[in-house]
Amino acid sequence: MGEPGDASAAGVERPLLPPLSNEEHRILAYASAIGREFDFPLLAAAMDAHDETLAEQLERMTHVGVLRERPGGERFAFVQDEVRARIYQQLTASRLRVIHRKIAEAMERLYPEPPPEVLPELGRHYFLGKVPERSYAYNRQAAEVARQNDAPEEAAHHLERAWIDLRALPGDRGAEAAELAEELGTLYYSLGDVRAADRMFVEGLAKAKDPSRRARLFLARAEVARDDLDGPAGEAAARSAEALFRQEGDELGRAAVHRVLGRMAFHRGDYREALDEALQALDLLQRHPDPRILGRLSTDIGNVFSMLGPEVREDGAEWYRRAILRLSEVEDWSEVARAYLNLATLVGGTRPIDGLENLEKGREFADRAHEPRWAGWGLAMGVEMRLHLGQVEEAERDNQAARRLLERATDTLGLQQVQTNTGLIAERRGQWEDAEAAYRASIELADRAGLRAEAAQSEFYLARLLFKTRDLPGAREAYRRAQEADLPALNPPSAGPFEELGRQLEAAERDSAARNGPPSGPPSG
Repeated sequence: MGEPGDASAAGVERPLLPPLSNEEHRILAYASAIGREFDFPLLAAAMDAHDETLAEQLERMTHVGVLRERPGGERFAFVQDEVRARIYQQLTASRLRVIHRKIAEAMERLYPEPPPEVLPELGRHYFLGKVPERSYAYNRQAAEVARQNDAPEEAAHHLERAWIDLRALPGDRGAEAAELAEELGTLYYSLGDVRAADRMFVEGLAKAKDPSRRARLFLARAEVARDDLDGPAGEAAARSAEALFRQEGDELGRAAVHRVLGRMAFHRGDYREALDEALQALDLLQRHPDPRILGRLSTDIGNVFSMLGPEVREDGAEWYRRAILRLSEVEDWSEVARAYLNLATLVGGTRPIDGLENLEKGREFADRAHEPRWAGWGLAMGVEMRLHLGQVEEAERDNQAARRLLERATDTLGLQQVQTNTGLIAERRGQWEDAEAAYRASIELADRAGLRAEAAQSEFYLARLLFKTRDLPGAREAYRRAQEADLPALNPPSAGPFEELGRQLEAAERDSAARNGPPSGPPSG
């Protein structure tokens, strides 16, 4: 009797090969290495086979049901991919190395100037054929084609192969290694894998001697540290980058450093410093305008204005619109997404429908940029807007989807927002205990990450909930913590509701004192 999961126990027959000659087995070995489908000319060239003899053998294997001929007679496919996989897996490593190398050499003869669609296959076969010099060259080219085709995951795959090959090449390759590490790290960062990105940037710094490249790698590490909410490490890396950019007379680089420092100050809740850093960057860019950096900086300035009070809110919206225009011109879709998401937050507090429309646009551009973090943020940021519109089920759906995306991206700030949203949803449903637990978990997460503004905001939500459930001492304590953190300064849009809650707490305490009377003193006499 078969074990659970055994094909025979499930009544499924494993595909079996009919009796074949040694030469037919050899043909299938080469075909399996090419892929599920293969071209007749490539197979013949790789095997150095006589056309007519090979055609007859392929014809026989077509008749017995192993292969299928595509229309035109130049292309064949395995009828069952499991057959191809079994054949390939039975080949020894040394045999595979020879076969892949011979396929790659045949492809070069067939395509002296290989078209873009052939480059990935040349890179694959030379990589598996253990020819590092050829594999490195073709995988670098294939990665560039993938980038141009907006396929960053594929580009990263080719660069990973090139990174392995580079280590096998003779001579001092430090400069090439630093360049490749920067490219691969930047791709990882764009895909939301900040840990892998930082690992490559560290490797690049270990190899790089050129001051400009070292400056860019330090700046990249500062960006990663900012995302990781590691302010001291981010500032140290940014200062190292700034010193090198200054030494090289690179004002664009210095502008990028001030931009990163400004974003760090923003996360600390120091909005005036954030604006000062942004304006320094803007001043440097006046002499060397770069639409990409200007666009990203415009988003940052919009963020600062959005936190400086309602009187400059429209200025913030205008900076976001400038950012979208500039970044669209250079097809920086990830940053276009970020600008739309921040614009949505600005307008969504008073116009939730408009906010949700901008979030949808932001998610569209995040998908276009293959940026899961911004897609997750686009869902998380819409939860409170949906609750304002009474869309509780949709809010819950979006929050769960956001959690999955942000967990994959290990985005601490985003996950803290998701936890806060969980409390808001539970509160809206009248699930008071669940809401309280969610807010407390959100505060703990924010405190661990050093997120002052987010911790204070969650304390406010907790105070509001406890006031609603008539836990006046608990509400007063949570309110006090938010007050000590100076929530109105950290998040000006919350200032009005926060101050209103303070007045309600004071009134409730007066009523309580009036009902219960003043506390009794010690007995006299």
